[in-house]
Amino acid sequence: MPTERYVGTLLPDYVLLTFEGIVDRHEFQLANPFPIDDLGDEWPSEVATQEAGETSHMFLPAYVPIAEDGAGGFCYVDTRSGPRQGCVRFFGNDTADEGGPEYESLADYIDAARLSVEAETEFDGVVPRLMEGALIWEVDLSNRPQAPPAPPPTLLRLPFAPIDFRPSEWTDDDDIVDLDAVRSAVMKAARDLYPGSVVEDAHAVYQRVPRLRGANMNWWVSMSGTGSLPPFGNERVFTAFVTGVGDEVIVVEATPGGYTIEVDEER
Repeated sequence: MPTERYVGTLLPDYVLLTFEGIVDRHEFQLANPFPIDDLGDEWPSEVATQEAGETSHMFLPAYVPIAEDGAGGFCYVDTRSGPRQGCVRFFGNDTADEGGPEYESLADYIDAARLSVEAETEFDGVVPRLMEGALIWEVDLSNRPQAPPAPPPTLLRLPFAPIDFRPSEWTDDDDIVDLDAVRSAVMKAARDLYPGSVVEDAHAVYQRVPRLRGANMNWWVSMSGTGSLPPFGNERVFTAFVTGVGDEVIVVEATPGGYTIEVDEER
C-alpha cells in the first residue's frame, strides 16, 4: 500500500482547490454575502455595469475561486466581460475585492510561478525550495534591505470636524450634494496638484452624500502622463470634505501615513 507523501504547494501561500472545493467556496460566498449597507441601495445596479478587474466590494457569481490561503482569503478568476476578463485577483475577509488584478490570467500566474521555480528566484516575496522532493516556498530576507520607516501622518487643518454618515439613511429627496459638482472639484484639485498629468476620471463608492458640514468621501482619480506623477501609478485617492455651503468641498489627497486632523474654527 503506497505511503502518503507531502508534495508541497504549487503556489506560494495558497493551496489549490479541487473542483468540489471550488463549488463549495463559491456557494459559501454567495450564501454569506459581504456587507454593503453603507454603499447605498443603488450600488448593486452600479456593480452590474462594471467590467472585469473593477472593485465591487462584494463577492459576485462571476468570481471563480481557485486557491485558498488558509485564513479565509482566496484568489479567484474574474470572469466578467471586458478587456481584463480572466484576470486573477484576491478576496479577503475584511477587504473583499478591493485590490486590483494581480495577474492578467490564470496562465500568466502559473507561468510566473513556473519560471520562479526554474530560476530559483523570488516570487511574491518568497523563494522556491525543494525539500525531500517537495516544493516549499520560503521567505528570504538575506538580501532584502531594511524597510523604511512608515511615513508619519500629515497634519491636516480643517475649519470643522469630519463626521461619519451612512449613505443608506439618505434618499434623493433629502438635502444631498451634487456628486457631479464634487467630481469636477476633485479632478480640478488633481490637475492643480499634478500639472502636466492627464486627469481622466474620478469615481466614488457613495451614491448619496448629505449636505452636512464635515461629511466626507474618498474619490479614486485615474491619471496618466508626465509631471510629478510616477509612471507606475495611474490611480490616486483624494478625500472631499463637504463644507455645507452649496456643493463646495475641501479636497485633499490621501497620504500613505494618513492624517492627523486639527480643527481650526477660524479658518
